[in-house]
Amino acid sequence: MRLNDSNLADYLRRVGLLQHTERARVEPAGDGNINFVRRVRGAEGQSWVVKQARPQLERFPEYRVSTERIVFEHRYGEVVAELAPDVAGLLPRTLHFDAEARILVMEDLGDAPRLGDELLAGRVEPVVLQQLGRFLGRVHGATAPHAGALAPRFANDEMRQLHGEHIFSLPFAPNDFPIPPELRALGLKLLEETGGLERIHALRERYYQAAEALIHADVQGSNLLVEGNLPRLVDAEIAHVGDPAFDLGTALAHIHFHIAREPDQPVYRQAREALLRGYEEGGGEGDCQYRAAGYAGVEMLRRTLGAARLPFLEQPAAAVATLQHATKLLQS
Repeated sequence: MRLNDSNLADYLRRVGLLQHTERARVEPAGDGNINFVRRVRGAEGQSWVVKQARPQLERFPEYRVSTERIVFEHRYGEVVAELAPDVAGLLPRTLHFDAEARILVMEDLGDAPRLGDELLAGRVEPVVLQQLGRFLGRVHGATAPHAGALAPRFANDEMRQLHGEHIFSLPFAPNDFPIPPELRALGLKLLEETGGLERIHALRERYYQAAEALIHADVQGSNLLVEGNLPRLVDAEIAHVGDPAFDLGTALAHIHFHIAREPDQPVYRQAREALLRGYEEGGGEGDCQYRAAGYAGVEMLRRTLGAARLPFLEQPAAAVATLQHATKLLQS
């Protein structure tokens, strides 16, 4: 069954989430870059977020990826609930899953702001990052002893590769991304002077080869919603058994963007320390912080020079500061 705005309410009625006589409104939800994603609002005040995976990515139809990605997303929530139940509440609750039709129905987190927007505005409380760090540390620590058994259950190779090439390879190879030539030239010059490309290559190999713990693999600012002092992590369609430092590094990067942009603002350094403290409290491996700094640098570079450029990096001064900061992280 292929969902659309016309038949979505009927589908929810058939699976018992929407009353047969109840009217509903369908609207977009989130960016919808990878999957078909809609919010359905019932007349009685309830609402749901519905995702369906299709062979062609929703906003990038030139890419075709196995629809099994939504199975891995659902399975990520199941494994977290089983092995780290004390932090499972940071993930949205699954209300219905149809493996055959590749449909996932989840609780609606409503108008909760994105962590990326809160960081940009300087409004984020360190406790939010501490809770995120604790979640990552708990999930990594709880799944590491089971990594061998979990790896075949998370054979999410197509999404892992698509994501990995957009992070570690494409931004640094000849491409047609709409990046100012002088900015690209500066980035490549800094990498050449610091040996950064060699470090990126080593991290790329580790990203593909490591199988140490279950990772979400996309802990970025737009995938984190803030409810009070609680972060809610969504969109686990890239989940696989990999390098736990990759999760930590991606989260760190989205704080370091603002350390680079506003180095005199203490709130960002406090947020970074809170994330790392929470990670240790959750049982995350302390030794992975060196690799996490490197992954953070790569994430910052690909968001400046790659296809998924962040809007505030359209400002030349912010982009230059990010490139300089990222290459230092690669050397740390």
